[in-house]
Formats: sequence, C-alpha cells, structure tokens
Amino acid sequence: MNRDAERGSSLVLAIFVLVLITGMGAALLFVTETEMKMSAVDVRAKRAFFISEAGLEDARETLRVENLSDPSPADRDTLDDELVSAAGANGTLDFDPAALKPLYAADGSVAGFTGYGDDLPIKTTTSFDGGAYAAFLTNDPLDGKTSINDTNNRAMLTAIGTGPTGSIEIVQAIVERAPLPSMPATITILGPSADFDGGNSNAKLYMGDDCGLPGLSVPVVGVIGTGSETSAEAGVQKPNSYTSGGSTGNDTVSDIAGSIDPQWMDCDYLHDLARSVRAAADVVGDATTSNASLGTPLDPRVVYIEGDYTVGGGFNGAGLLFVTGVLTFHGNAAWEGLIYTIGKGQFERSGGGNGIISGANLVADVAGPDGIMWTADDCAGADGVLGTGDDGFATGIYHNNGGGTGDTVYCSQDISAVEWEFPFGVVSFRQR
Repeated sequence: MNRDAERGSSLVLAIFVLVLITGMGAALLFVTETEMKMSAVDVRAKRAFFISEAGLEDARETLRVENLSDPSPADRDTLDDELVSAAGANGTLDFDPAALKPLYAADGSVAGFTGYGDDLPIKTTTSFDGGAYAAFLTNDPLDGKTSINDTNNRAMLTAIGTGPTGSIEIVQAIVERAPLPSMPATITILGPSADFDGGNSNAKLYMGDDCGLPGLSVPVVGVIGTGSETSAEAGVQKPNSYTSGGSTGNDTVSDIAGSIDPQWMDCDYLHDLARSVRAAADVVGDATTSNASLGTPLDPRVVYIEGDYTVGGGFNGAGLLFVTGVLTFHGNAAWEGLIYTIGKGQFERSGGGNGIISGANLVADVAGPDGIMWTADDCAGADGVLGTGDDGFATGIYHNNGGGTGDTVYCSQDISAVEWEFPFGVVSFRQR
C-alpha cells in the first residue's frame, strides 16, 4: 500500500474544502455589503419620503390658516383666493410635479427648488431634519388641476422633500374640508325619553330662527321619537319664551327622526367624531383646564374636554366645545359656535345672568351605565352589555334653570365659523 499517495489525496481534499469555504465567505461578504448598501439607499429614500410628508402636513395647516384669514364667510367657503394666489403672475396654474428639481448650494445643502414656473409655493423651501421641503397648491382633478375656480372645496397639495444625501421624494394629496353633519335644531337631544327642562324664567328666550332673524328656522328642541317629544314638551314651562318660524311653545319641540343626518344616530360615528375633535383640538383638557384656555369671539378654538367641565360666569367663549362628562354652564356665561355634550350627555345651566348661547347644542349619552366615555359599556344600553336588544343611546339631559335674560339661539354663521377651524382632511394620497 502506498501511504504517501493517500497523504497527497487528503491534502488535495483539504485545499478544496478551504477554497470552497473561502469562496462561500467571500460570497457572503459580498451579499452582506450589497444588502447594507441597499439598506442605506432604502433609509435615504424613506427619510426623504418622511420629509416630503412633513411638507405636505405643513402645507395642509397653512391652507387652513390662509383660508381662515379670508375676509368674508363667502371667501372662506371656497378656495378660489388661495388658487389665484398660487397661480402667480400669469394667473394660470401651470405647475408640473414631474419638473420639480432641487437646487444645491456649494456646501451640498438644498438652496431651493426649481421647475414650477411662476406658480407660488404654498410652502417655500423649508429646512427639516437635515433636508428640505417645499409644497404647492393646485386644484383637484374634478375641477381640473389648472383651474382657479373651486366648486367643491377640494384641492391638491404636492410636496417635494429631499434628504441630506440628495435623495428626492414627491407626494401628493387631495384635501377637502368636509362639513360636520348639519345641526337639526337649536338644542338636539338624542336618546329615548329626552330629559329637557327649559326653566321657569320669563326673561330668557329660546329661538330657532337663524341668528334670531326670520327666514330659515329649525326646531328649538329636536328629539328622536314621539315619546321623547312628549317628555321634552313637559320641560317647556314658559311657552311664550320659545319661538321658531312663527311657532311658539310646544310647537317648537319636534320629533326630527325623519330629517336628522343619520350619522348623528350612529354611536360609532360619535366616537369617531370625538377622536377627530380631539385630534384637531387647539386645547385638550379636563376639569382642571382654565376657562382662559377656551376660545373667544376674537380667537375661536376647538376644545376637547375629557370628563366633567364648568364654564364660569362672565366668560364669553367661541368655537367648538366638546365635553364627554357633565357640562355645567353658568347663566352669565356666553358661547358662539357649537357645544357637543357627547359622552355622559348631560348639560346643566344654572345661576342668573344674560349670557347668550348662539350656534347649536347637541347632547347624547353614549357612555353607558358607568357614565364614563371610552369604556366597554359605551352604547350598551341599560344592561351594559353590547349585542343585546337595548343597545344604543341612553337618555340625554339638557337643563337650563338659570334666571336672567340669557338666550339660546340657532345661528348658522356661528356654526360655519367652527367648521373653518378644522384642518383639511386627506381624501386620497399617493407617492409619485
């Protein structure tokens, strides 16, 4: 037997295995390096995407602020002024997103963007997170992107973002200001056996005429079902203080089940509305929140309060006030806009005074037997168990026992002013 030959064979096999392992290691190293490079590219792209999204959100808020600053309600009801401004000197929206390019300074930073002709950005070049963004306004496709005439309160926002390494992303969104469901009455009380007490003061007035003027009118008290109508009428203690469209007294209390927007009857919608208000709110607070944080006629605000809340005497507020617990209003307090007491669904007003509530009020008990919003028994009915026959709203409560000359008036102008405070919602979104 030739043992030297066998030793040579083993050496060849060892070298072969070593070469194979070395090759596999080199291949894995190459794959790892490639994946790292691909990952870095992906991170750069995502960073640019997030920067462009930040530009889009900045533009969305800027559009709200610019529209809110329009001098008249008619101007705020359309985006015509904003589109005319965006069109630039030639009066035409000829901006092409495909032509957008960044301009770089000598140090590699973004100095600006080009490719938008004489159109004016709604957000000029803004540094952000090591990169920069800009945003542009055009009309939506339904009206025609180049049109400066808005017919549907929709528009398109385009934002370009560039990261610190030169990566570029462009995003677009169609946005609109979706109106809140219409308010069907000066005071709307949802749920069975509406608990309404208008008090026994001759001095106060309840009016369903729009802004107190003859013409458009709504019921003073709107309820659901004939049973609720009967129970609410029992709270009309001074019939001559109730007026609406020529009607007085109990005739101003109506079953609005056939005319109310169905969304108001959907418990899930009321929860979604609460979330939307909380997300858009200028102030999110609780019982300890100072009245000074609320909106005023010169500075209306969207305010969301979790739990009980009291508006003290002498305070003149404005905007949207959403309270999930018991809302207590002093008789000398005033409000312009919308008051939603949705949750425990209990509004209480007491004390003398001449505070006027102008706009509309809505009360709905969706908190369930425990009286606390956002718990498992919400909209579960008296048994507190979802999925049984008594699911839905419980009895809403609206008591106004204050003396004095305080009026409660329906006013569509004050309601519309609240809607202008809300941001434009995103209808559709895409990454170019």
